[in-house]
Amino acid sequence: MKTDKITIKKGKLKGEIDAISSKSFAHRALIMAGLSDSPTEIFINEFSKDINVTIKALEDLGAYIERYEDKIILIPSKKKLNKAIIDMYESGSSLRFFTAVSTHFAKEIKIIGEKRLSQRPNLALIENLRENGLSIDNDRLPFTISGDFLGGNFKLSHDESSQYITALLLAGSKSARTFIELDNLAESVGYVDITIDVLKDFNVDVIKEGFSYKIENPKIISPKKYYVEGDWSNSAFFYGANLLGSDIKINNLNFNTSQKDKEIISIIERIKEHKNNGKTLKIDISQIPDLAPITAILLTTLDKPSYIVNGKRLRIKESDRLISTCQMLNNLGAKAEIRGDDLKVEGKIKGGVVDSFNDHRIVMAASIASNLASEDITILDYKAVNKSYPNFFNDFEKLGGELR
Repeated sequence: MKTDKITIKKGKLKGEIDAISSKSFAHRALIMAGLSDSPTEIFINEFSKDINVTIKALEDLGAYIERYEDKIILIPSKKKLNKAIIDMYESGSSLRFFTAVSTHFAKEIKIIGEKRLSQRPNLALIENLRENGLSIDNDRLPFTISGDFLGGNFKLSHDESSQYITALLLAGSKSARTFIELDNLAESVGYVDITIDVLKDFNVDVIKEGFSYKIENPKIISPKKYYVEGDWSNSAFFYGANLLGSDIKINNLNFNTSQKDKEIISIIERIKEHKNNGKTLKIDISQIPDLAPITAILLTTLDKPSYIVNGKRLRIKESDRLISTCQMLNNLGAKAEIRGDDLKVEGKIKGGVVDSFNDHRIVMAASIASNLASEDITILDYKAVNKSYPNFFNDFEKLGGELR
């Protein structure tokens, strides 16, 4: 029985907040700092569960880390460990990244994690690593890795996780030559662009050749100080609230970012345009899967059916996000229907009880739905929000949201 629940009163939000540090940039910067040969001071204004997973893994792999309220100082280990055990808990990013990079830190590494994480895809990455010299004793968590990542040639399908590409690029930053060949444009390619940006900040250039990526003879140099930019994925929920009548100013965001979730701005504009033009709106979510739950809430403002399309990748998130988003809408009084990898959305938000499915983005989307509701909204398992945004409800109350 779920006991952690929160009830949100209907109403609008108003005020000013700072965007939290980008989880995507933080993961990558922390790992690159761990691979460097000199200390790095990394400024992070929100330490989510996933970021803490990566920090703890680096400590378990030999790095010395000093923690402060808004930063960490990471001093990399000068020698390789013989053995290590690292726990990925529920962090899919940490799992993929450390599957590739961990042998730079230790000769033998056992990787463990929660049950849901063991069910998330990782096999294509594991098989590529095996083909290029690593020994991995199982196809799913838990598994033990040994050997040396020396780079090599890797082949991936475009519709597999972009985190595989990032994992290999991070590992390749400390190898002679790494070539990653794709058969088409990668899904969620924006996350690869973030990786390329972070590697460049650590003096490593990635060469893009068509749909493929190459690193040759890299030399990692720490920038000494690294400021993690604001997160568009989580800020998108407050941008969505503004479409629903709230008045929120969001600071600490880079408008020239490589984060694809900045796309929330154009999604909002498209919704505004479609309110009176009689056309059916379809939002392609393939490159921006983290925006699906809040986009679904926003689509209920249209007086006609609309669609989130190409949502195949939603099925392998913290929850099956096609199912959890669909159920969220239906429980709140709207009407949603899954059609293959698409989601049809119609009807209006009223209020009700939502199961988070232990998915942080369902928690935040359902909370923002209170801007539309005529009744209270109760969210079960609301602490799932700690995965990416532990202070979400503090900020929500700061903006005038009423909780109990």
